[in-house]
Amino acid sequence: MTNAPADATRKQPSLLTRSYVLAVIASHLYFFTYHASIVEVPRALTHQPPWIIGIVVGAMGVAGMIFRPLVGVWLDGGNRVRMAKLGAIGTTIAFIGYGLDLGPWPMLVFRLLHGLTMAMFTTALLAVVGASVPPERRGAGIGLYQTAGAVGQLYAAPIAIAIAVVAGMNITFLLTAGVVFVSLVAASMVHDTHAPAVVTTPVPWRQRAWVSKTAFLPALVFLSVTAPWGAVTTFLIEFADERALSNVGLFYTVVAVSQVGSRASVGWLADRLHPAMTVIPALLAATVALLLLSITHTETMLLIAGLLYGLGLASTQTSIVALVVGRTAPAGLGSAMATYSVAWDVGLVLGGTVFGFVVNATSPATTFAIMSVMPIAGAALFLLRVVREPART
Repeated sequence: MTNAPADATRKQPSLLTRSYVLAVIASHLYFFTYHASIVEVPRALTHQPPWIIGIVVGAMGVAGMIFRPLVGVWLDGGNRVRMAKLGAIGTTIAFIGYGLDLGPWPMLVFRLLHGLTMAMFTTALLAVVGASVPPERRGAGIGLYQTAGAVGQLYAAPIAIAIAVVAGMNITFLLTAGVVFVSLVAASMVHDTHAPAVVTTPVPWRQRAWVSKTAFLPALVFLSVTAPWGAVTTFLIEFADERALSNVGLFYTVVAVSQVGSRASVGWLADRLHPAMTVIPALLAATVALLLLSITHTETMLLIAGLLYGLGLASTQTSIVALVVGRTAPAGLGSAMATYSVAWDVGLVLGGTVFGFVVNATSPATTFAIMSVMPIAGAALFLLRVVREPART
């Protein structure tokens, strides 16, 4: 009688550890509050001029874009869980500040705080999860973790609006702050099993890893889908008015459902296939979605475009994060996750501002068609440069 090979009998390491489950819960609750704020903050500024609303709402993304590299440096100095807790505390303060109803300019300060602390919380917790999930199940683990955050997008806005109608915006903000506090409690119980050593000897600022070498090119690939998404979210209402399309809100629902459905499955595939087998189809789906959106004249076409873009955006994100984690030493994951995350912040700002000039000179439809080139360029960069980088041993 012969013994079965060791590889055949070896069980896969458990993914659902106590710390992982707590991180998933913390992420879900935190992103619930973020998606709620997307409707809460503009609603609280209803009586302000549009340019003030734009400045206050956009300040959060600008703050995240500026501070995220610094957050990455802090994280690689140790105490990633502490950074997540500080981020949740700061976000709780920001929502309490929103609820004080002090006017648009004090709210701007709290938006900047929200952007900084969201960068701290999300980057820190993602670095903890990325370092702790078993390598054999990295894609599935990261995919499930990101799914937890995306699920909040399905119901956060309707709940926030319903509470605001019944209790008013001030109470809505304070209740949202309470949800962030619960997220803080969950994050506080997460154990960072692969925490970097705490830096005791100061490192000169010029010598610190402000940009991760392992994440830079993958982040550019991710940027190729975040920038078009920034343009879509900014100009979809104008586009829908031009084409006499209704149910724009349903477009975002379809995008959210598509993202939730694709993250975990793509993560599972990423553990079993070559990275190009998940990234390239995702980028092609985003390209098709943008081209379809540019010629859309019916609600059905609009929803199909949303389905495809949600699939492309979420699948690219999950695959890229898994790839970056696999190529980065645990001690450098803070900088790597910050570099990757900046692609989200830059993409939204780029799509909503720089491409606004293109929309002004042409039309939203033409801009969507032009931006369909970006995922193709991202695919070329991925095939020519990113897949050739060696994995960490």
